[in-house]
Amino acid sequence: METLTGTVSFKSVSQIFDTDDPSPEGARDLSGRAEDRIFHAAVTSARGFSSGLCTDLEIKVPARELTTGRSEAIASAIRAHFLSRAGELLDEMIVVRKAGFREIRLTLAVCIPSFFGIGILAKYQGDPVARILETVLIIFCWVVIWQPFQSLVFDRWTAKETARIYKTIADIPIRIIPAG
Repeated sequence: METLTGTVSFKSVSQIFDTDDPSPEGARDLSGRAEDRIFHAAVTSARGFSSGLCTDLEIKVPARELTTGRSEAIASAIRAHFLSRAGELLDEMIVVRKAGFREIRLTLAVCIPSFFGIGILAKYQGDPVARILETVLIIFCWVVIWQPFQSLVFDRWTAKETARIYKTIADIPIRIIPAG
């Protein structure tokens, strides 16, 4: 199996961590920018439609900031952060599913009467006002039907795939090396 290394360079260790998190480095949250950069390095290091993710991650920081034990603390924080984010996304999927099923009920409550209205208005083919109202009801139903489909299919797929990538990042070898 080919080794694909995702590499991210930081000008300072402080760029990696969330400045509002007072936890020790090994347990600190990452900054949003660091999360994005690491995520994209993991995804873009493997090219092609069916490619996986990088098989290891290399984080470069200034040599003067790498003290004893700091490398492991940074790697630990990265793993914990991405594992936590994967869990958050999976929790969000539960909310999306609940909202999607609520949206389906709303869709039925809106579309069933609209379908009756469309059927009634279809009898008045020559009347331009009836034709406009029929078209408006069709468009309205289309919009209302789309939302639960978007929530239950596309949003859940995206969240599930992102959570999988986050878990993969948390599990791959992470090396903290001096930039130079």
